[in-house]
Amino acid sequence: MTLRLKLFVLIAGVIIFAMSGVTAVALWREVVRGQELLAREGVALASSAANAAAHWVRPDGVDPGGDRALPIIVDRLVSSARSPLGVDRLDRAWIVDRRGKVLACLSRTGEPCPEGVPPSEFQTADWPLQALARLIQPEGIIASAPIVRPGGELVGAVRVDFTHEEVVGNARNLAWGASIVAAFWIFLGHVLAAIFIRRVTQPLVSLAEAAESLAEERGVRLEEPEDRELADLVRAFNHMSARLDDRRAENQKLIAELEERVAQKTREVLRADRLATLGGIAAGFAHEIGNSLNVIRGYAAVTARELPGDSPHRSDVEAIRREVVRAAALIERFLVFARARTVQPLVQPVEPILREAAEVIGPAAAQAKVERTIEIEPGLPEVLADAELLRQAFLNLCVNAVQSMGEKGGGRLTVRARRAPDGGVLAEVQDTGPGIPKDAAAHVFEPFFTTKANGTGLGLAIVRQAAEAHGGTVEVESAPGQGALFRVRLPAAPAAPAGASEPAAADLKAGGT
Repeated sequence: MTLRLKLFVLIAGVIIFAMSGVTAVALWREVVRGQELLAREGVALASSAANAAAHWVRPDGVDPGGDRALPIIVDRLVSSARSPLGVDRLDRAWIVDRRGKVLACLSRTGEPCPEGVPPSEFQTADWPLQALARLIQPEGIIASAPIVRPGGELVGAVRVDFTHEEVVGNARNLAWGASIVAAFWIFLGHVLAAIFIRRVTQPLVSLAEAAESLAEERGVRLEEPEDRELADLVRAFNHMSARLDDRRAENQKLIAELEERVAQKTREVLRADRLATLGGIAAGFAHEIGNSLNVIRGYAAVTARELPGDSPHRSDVEAIRREVVRAAALIERFLVFARARTVQPLVQPVEPILREAAEVIGPAAAQAKVERTIEIEPGLPEVLADAELLRQAFLNLCVNAVQSMGEKGGGRLTVRARRAPDGGVLAEVQDTGPGIPKDAAAHVFEPFFTTKANGTGLGLAIVRQAAEAHGGTVEVESAPGQGALFRVRLPAAPAAPAGASEPAAADLKAGGT
């Protein structure tokens, strides 16, 4: 059973109960009032006959001639009570003496007239069932009037008995009228109740339908009804719908971003896989080419020794040897970059590694008129590092700095190490060379990208490879004509567990990009 039907049944029951109760009370009052009026009318009729019968009734009997006069009086009494349409209203009328003996009787139904002394006044019903019992019982209302002689002596009574139809006729008409009025108000109440219930339940039905469609539709909003409670409920639903719409938009945006990231990572993985495959093939080719170059270099050296000093071909052989050495060095650096090797890192300070890289380039710096400065902050945390890999990275940075400043006739190389804000180590290599163009600064760490005429484009790629292999990063700050600053960030080594004999060290994989 729906809520609307339950409310309708409840309100309909209240209306029917209320109207039935009001109608019953009104009908009871009118029935009692009608019975009282009918009894008074009977008393009046009996009184008129009692005045005439007082001339014939004595305390001890009937005057001579009374036997003929009293039936006439009773007949006239019944005739006077007849309706204008000729319908008898009295079933019986009779006269009794003061002992209750019937002196004269007229019965339209043929029933005998009862003896006994009746009450002189009509008894009003004290409660509704008494009034209703008078409507259900076949007897009519009996009214009487005393027969009093001129001296004031009570000698008898005149009694009349109204027909049952006379008693219930008015009550029936009143009941029909009251029922019609009650039915009209009940019908009107049901119509108004249906309208009221619809106004109350329609927002709830709309709310339920909107809630069902909320999972599929977007921006579901309902108009606020006039009722304050329902308006609060609809307002809360609209707020929930708006929040769900915002969350749905955020989720769709997040899903789109995740899909884009997944697609990008998939492309990167595929690209890395192809590059790894290509790198393996290239490393194989480079190794074989390196073997061939070593053979060529050996034969070139033998040829150079056997040629006379004034031979016109000596310069050609020396050119072959020089280019073969250059090509072999390029292949060797490529193999260093492309070869992924597993190392055993150790917890150690970064200062000796950085100082060694700066001191190794001493002769080259002096030849290029470059001054060196080393600044190491005391108390630096140790790092978990492979010394050979870090030395190669720092050496590449120093070599590039010296070469860039040698082209302009000298400068200053500053190598420093300090504590990073995150607790790690920050190693910096700064020069006063010509700087790096802005469009080239974003690509300097890419393999084979170079701005030098004779560069290989692998030095800075090896630096980034080494930094990332140690869980760090490398970045560059430069402007044309203002030199360049390369900054390598390395995380501090994890604290050794209490009681451990050796610091924990994890294998690092030196991977390329």
